[in-house]
Amino acid sequence: MNFIERYLNRHILLEICPVVVFFVVNYGWGLMPATAAVVAATVIAVGIGLAVERRVPVLAIVTLVLVLLLGGASLAFNDETFIKMKPTVGKCLFATALGIGLFFRPSFLARALEGQVKLTGPGWRVLTVCWIGVALGLAALNEILWRTLETDTWVAFNTALTPVSIIGYISITRLIAPRYWQEEPAENR
Repeated sequence: MNFIERYLNRHILLEICPVVVFFVVNYGWGLMPATAAVVAATVIAVGIGLAVERRVPVLAIVTLVLVLLLGGASLAFNDETFIKMKPTVGKCLFATALGIGLFFRPSFLARALEGQVKLTGPGWRVLTVCWIGVALGLAALNEILWRTLETDTWVAFNTALTPVSIIGYISITRLIAPRYWQEEPAENR
């Protein structure tokens, strides 16, 4: 299985599409129309995911709820602050869920990556802590960026950070996994 088949699957594409819609509509018509467009695009992406997979991943549901709540608040109050905070809130919720997942066996991250990565117990803990660090770092970066940049520049950075963050999670996993790879039992070889 090559890189594209392994990592650029339809889940990632469905996650990136609403961000691209947000960027394009913001460029042409501004932040509030882009907010409405990202709400619609996220609903459509989750609907497509449900139709194709017959289930919706928890992360997609959380993203949909955040987009509906914070995007809806931005539109209802005509205040861009809510949509600009969405990446921060989402990353902090993700980090919190991963942290809580450390108390479960298997951890939430192990369940999410089941079949793709086979690590030892300590490996899952190390990987989870690293993912928490990345999520919190991205949340902090978003806070700095939306408070210091012009809206159009923030939208461009936000759009670019989505695929970069996915590549970051993949890279960290690829760096850590070999150290903690769980060997298959001898009878399965």
